[in-house]
Amino acid sequence: MPARAPACLAILALLAAPASAQRANPMPAAPEAVGESGGLVVPGIEVDETAKTNRAAREAGWRQAQRLAWPQLWARLSGAPPAQAPRVTDSALDQMVAAIEVEREAVRNGRYIARLAVVFDRARAAPWLGRYAPLVQSPPMLVLPVLQDAGTRMGYEPGNPWVEAWLRFRAGESAVDYVRLRANATDSLLLTAWQAERLDIPLWRLLMDRYQTADVLIPELVLERSHLGGPARARLFLRFGPSARLLARLELAREDGDIPALLDAAVREADRVYTTAMASGLLVPDALLSLPAQEEAEVPELAPELGARVAVANVTLEVDTPDSATLEAIERALRETPGVTSVRLQSFVIGGRSTLAVATALELESLARAVEEQGLRLEGRLLRRLRAEEAPPPPAAPAPPPDPAALPGGGDG
Repeated sequence: MPARAPACLAILALLAAPASAQRANPMPAAPEAVGESGGLVVPGIEVDETAKTNRAAREAGWRQAQRLAWPQLWARLSGAPPAQAPRVTDSALDQMVAAIEVEREAVRNGRYIARLAVVFDRARAAPWLGRYAPLVQSPPMLVLPVLQDAGTRMGYEPGNPWVEAWLRFRAGESAVDYVRLRANATDSLLLTAWQAERLDIPLWRLLMDRYQTADVLIPELVLERSHLGGPARARLFLRFGPSARLLARLELAREDGDIPALLDAAVREADRVYTTAMASGLLVPDALLSLPAQEEAEVPELAPELGARVAVANVTLEVDTPDSATLEAIERALRETPGVTSVRLQSFVIGGRSTLAVATALELESLARAVEEQGLRLEGRLLRRLRAEEAPPPPAAPAPPPDPAALPGGGDG
């Protein structure tokens, strides 16, 4: 086993109780998400307005900024000229605009000169965007930036400048809802470069639940420098999902050796690729990462002539999981068990006991008999694989039919 595995195995126990929605209400020691995921930003709007008072001039400037920003937002999403944007009233704009950010302003003697950024609320703007609305409703995507520099590979470990570049990026200007983290100690252990290479669906599912995201984006950057302060080059691999599917490969360079500027440019290129992929329908979250929780369900009619339906209840079972392959095999066998309608992972601990929520119409005694047909043994609430010596004997061969001549009164005469 690799030397770094024990640390990862120890921290996986923290995932047994996934974090709640920290993006909205951060709790102590919980992952802190960064970004403007609630809005779309149109920056650089120049206004010059006059009025009787400074306050009136500022209000006029902000209203004019909204009017100018709307066609730009439409053009950015539709690809059409700004002049073709639908006409929207000031009252409708007031509803759509979530905030006005001041980039630069000067107000004197009733004149207001400023450069502003207009933040549109994604949900409220969607009805006005028509068929382009899906472009502003990207599901939240966890960003796992991986940097390779001088033979060292890093994820959310402290001191990763590639992570810092993503934190600097003004995500509200993108149609992709990036979830970036100011990583705490737990995040640094979970979201490593090694994790980016693992195709472990149960573990990824727990990470998606912890960070309240639908899938993961893995922008990997390989930095190459001839000498300190000299020209710098970077190879950028833009991947998506637990399988790290490659969407694009790019190369960038800075002859002046300005690494922060090179990384900022790489983030912008990554956003361009991910936005294009989303518009093309390539960023569809993996369904395995968001299995729905089923607290109650119904199974199909077992006796149609009586209209009978059987209520389904959740049963929590414990499973010894030395590795993820064992868990996947047990989940698969459970799903194939007659009378089981769904199986949902509640916690996953490598080297310990994981828990499953099983929706079934069977009583525990009946469920125990049913899972034995799938090679499992249920003892109380503990579920495990049958050992070789516990395997049920093969069914006995049918007895041959009796010889009619041997029966009483058989034969001729």
